Amino acid sequence: MKTYSMLNDFAFQYIFNQPGRERLLISLLNAILHLEGDEKISEIQYQNPFILGKYVERKKAIVDLRVKDESGNWYEVEAQVYRDPSYIERTAFYVAGLYGNQLPAGQDFKRLGKAIGISILGFNLFRKSKEVQEIFEFRNLNNSICLKDTMAIHYIDLTKFSRKRHSDLKTPFEKWLHLMKFSKAYARMKSIDLHVFAEEELQMALDEHRKINTDEEMRYIMELEERARVNEVFLRNYSIQEGHDRGLKEGLKKGLKEGLKEGLKEGRDKGLIEGQAQAKA
Repeated sequence: MKTYSMLNDFAFQYIFNQPGRERLLISLLNAILHLEGDEKISEIQYQNPFILGKYVERKKAIVDLRVKDESGNWYEVEAQVYRDPSYIERTAFYVAGLYGNQLPAGQDFKRLGKAIGISILGFNLFRKSKEVQEIFEFRNLNNSICLKDTMAIHYIDLTKFSRKRHSDLKTPFEKWLHLMKFSKAYARMKSIDLHVFAEEELQMALDEHRKINTDEEMRYIMELEERARVNEVFLRNYSIQEGHDRGLKEGLKKGLKEGLKEGLKEGRDKGLIEGQAQAKA
């Protein structure tokens, strides 16, 4: 029986985007943002909560999860398994909207909260980077000034996270990434030594993930979701290839036409010159 990853769109929203699951998401956000002590997020409000009966009706353009914390900061969190050639532009567009759409026209801009986009990726987005986490913020060119209270984007690349031994997992960040990367394996295990995930939030997330992988209805939804993502990737790549082939064909056609035109002109001019030379002789 096939096992589905915690990064499956349905699984991710079911586990982290439901009222009553705030503890799980708060723990995940604090881990990804490396927040400690008084800086930790303690409260969140879901802005687009997951509703099981209406999941299929949700527009695919909506990001997986959107919340606001007690300090007025906004977060959009998305799990993305398959490569999207426009992913960077899309995430930049979303975080800009998250920042700019907080206030009605004419309101005090001082009331704007920081907008943070978080992408948990199952593919290598930045091939030149060896970092598991890449963070982008508004900074000047020499990095001496950061507009830290405006916008930021975090990209978490699970393909570059290589800590597989439990003894290597030291921080909440590493433990959450380990659970997500190997969630399919944990869902298949009949028994789990839970001291690996001593934190209660990690255990709760694992329990929910194992539960939906044994539920027939939820497995069917996850299968549909995965097929939809695969089809999107295929159609996108097909469209790109089709455009490339069409451009190549039109380019060759235009090149041949221009080449023939230039060849005829060159031949005509050469013939004219030779004709004039023979007439003078």
